[in-house]
Amino acid sequence: MPRPAIGSGYSPRPHALTLPIRFVVDKCTVRVYVTGATGYIGSAICRRLVEASHDVRALVRHTSNRDVVERLGVACFEGDLRDRVSMREGMSGADWVIHAAAELDFKAPRERIAAANVAGSENVASLAWKLGVGRVLHISSIAVFGGSAADGSPSTEESPQALPLPNAYCETKHAGEQCFRTFEEKGLRLNIVYPSLVYGPPSKKGGINSFLRALLLGRLPAVVGADRVSSWVYLDDLVDGVLRVMEDAEPGAHYLLSGEKASTTQIVEAVCTLGGVSSPRLNLSPFTARMLLAALGPLAALVGRPLPFNSDQLASLSRHWHFDDSRARRDLDWRPRGLDRGLPPTIDFLKTTIRQE
Repeated sequence: MPRPAIGSGYSPRPHALTLPIRFVVDKCTVRVYVTGATGYIGSAICRRLVEASHDVRALVRHTSNRDVVERLGVACFEGDLRDRVSMREGMSGADWVIHAAAELDFKAPRERIAAANVAGSENVASLAWKLGVGRVLHISSIAVFGGSAADGSPSTEESPQALPLPNAYCETKHAGEQCFRTFEEKGLRLNIVYPSLVYGPPSKKGGINSFLRALLLGRLPAVVGADRVSSWVYLDDLVDGVLRVMEDAEPGAHYLLSGEKASTTQIVEAVCTLGGVSSPRLNLSPFTARMLLAALGPLAALVGRPLPFNSDQLASLSRHWHFDDSRARRDLDWRPRGLDRGLPPTIDFLKTTIRQE
């Protein structure tokens, strides 16, 4: 059975093209509108789509640094997730909408997080439905699950949430996804992907790279939750998974793109070995870390020196984040690299950025 063309049935503009990894679209250009296009994941998606000669449009805020996407040749449309009308021009005529925008700052006020992750998702979903966009891909997160099973075993797309959700980011990402599912019930042709901890070039602070970089710089005095297990996915492999969903997945199919699992101790040891630096001296249990946070938080605020983690981050560090991506491997023939192949180039890249500072 031939693979469905991306955007087929929605008047794609004829254009011969090939994609570097399996992403063949029956000789037609697809118009894709991307939110979060200047971010870590969104810009990587734009790059791959442009390399494939697709017609890529991006939502950009007036404060965004759009140099990267403009150099790629992406058409930039100024607007804001919070203003549905501002997205209309760029989204009109799109074969696909990829919603990759999100507020990722755990320290941001809850209202700001909700404005982007909930109200913004509502605006994107409702406008795509109103305009009759052919297909929509929502870049969600494993955060919507609130963690994986308490015993460290992997959770799947069908697993129940780990309640209560540990922080505002998890809560708002879950609420934002429900906005998309509401319009899916009304006929929106939706796919959702759930990335795990995303790492890899070209950003020194994007995804979980900020944590890896802090290890290399010796800025983490302690490891919290050393035995907690998490899933890690290399950025290029995540983007490959996104493209495979666009090419092969039927509407309504939703996929974990989670990659390889490792404990916090295994990650720290691997990064410090590759980077030639010493590991943090202290290992703290989540309970001990909570006690220290309660005791030292007021003092840190008084002297104006932030602690290395806050209560929201600690709530996440207390849980496992181990997810099973068998569905994507089976349905999409997705084959992400392991940490043994992903960490070395990432650490080399981060070391180079440190030397250049």
